[in-house]
Amino acid sequence: MNFERLYQRLLSTNSSEFYLIEADFCTALYTIPKEKTPLCVIAFLTIANWFATSWRSGVWTFYETYNPKDIEKTLQFLKQSGNDDFTSIFAYGIHDYQNPKYADHYDYPEEWIREAEKIDNWIIEHEEWLFNWERDILLDNKELICSLYISACREE
Repeated sequence: MNFERLYQRLLSTNSSEFYLIEADFCTALYTIPKEKTPLCVIAFLTIANWFATSWRSGVWTFYETYNPKDIEKTLQFLKQSGNDDFTSIFAYGIHDYQNPKYADHYDYPEEWIREAEKIDNWIIEHEEWLFNWERDILLDNKELICSLYISACREE
């Protein structure tokens, strides 16, 4: 994959069509070794998965299965960004889904599912905003992301 070309496509893609290249960025970013992955990339990938899972099966399934450490790192990144509304809606769904008390039977409290429905609705209402947020992360951190991607490709 030519990462520079992907960034050129990003510049010529408006936010309503960002989904057309989002998966290409995710694929490229997953090549960066976990121990070298900066907070901005963890947040990008986590939010991309949060967003996509909401559309596919409901955001509760994201919180149920996603790596709790990456969720916590993303929450940290969102808090640092100063967007309190986004931080709050993301944090709203964080519960102890991995607790064996629930996980073995998928018997989650009804309150968690209702909260997840509110998050899903928020995501639907803010789709274009979320694509802009993802786009901005990639653009604001282009130099770092490109250097990590190139380094990861050399190591392969």
